[in-house]
Amino acid sequence: MSRTLKTLAAGLSLEELRHLLAVKEKLSTLEKRKAQLEKELAKIEAQVAKLVKGDKRKLRTRKKVKRKPATRKKAARAKAKTAKKTVRKTATRKKASVRKKTAGKPTVESVVVDLIRKNGEPMKFQDMLSTITRKKLVKTKSKNFANVLRRTLSTSKRLKSKGRGIYGLS
Repeated sequence: MSRTLKTLAAGLSLEELRHLLAVKEKLSTLEKRKAQLEKELAKIEAQVAKLVKGDKRKLRTRKKVKRKPATRKKAARAKAKTAKKTVRKTATRKKASVRKKTAGKPTVESVVVDLIRKNGEPMKFQDMLSTITRKKLVKTKSKNFANVLRRTLSTSKRLKSKGRGIYGLS
């Protein structure tokens, strides 16, 4: 035994040493159980992989063949037609996604504007961040909300930098 272990063991009572021994035994039994469960899990994963592999079917897909229009006018019409379709599709997708995201939820920008109005004067970035997170004014899935707030402050037309780290209404 090393000196530190001897001094540590000398400072413990007999009851404490028994407790440590019991903990060590329980730990070893749990590690054995863990190894058994890992083996069982590996078997199950192998069975699942076997089932998934056997179930795959090769599906034939038709290749799209682009045909060239006979004249330049037809080519121009076809190009314009596809451009209109893509514009329509993206526009409707954007509108639908905006409706879903903002339905009844305040935006980060509107929350910051309200905070500054209530405060009556420009606020520091850290004060805004701590107030929003503490009071849970914005619901977010972001891992780093500070970056979201920075981006909002830098791109907003309603908010303006009044100094280093200080933002107010424009």
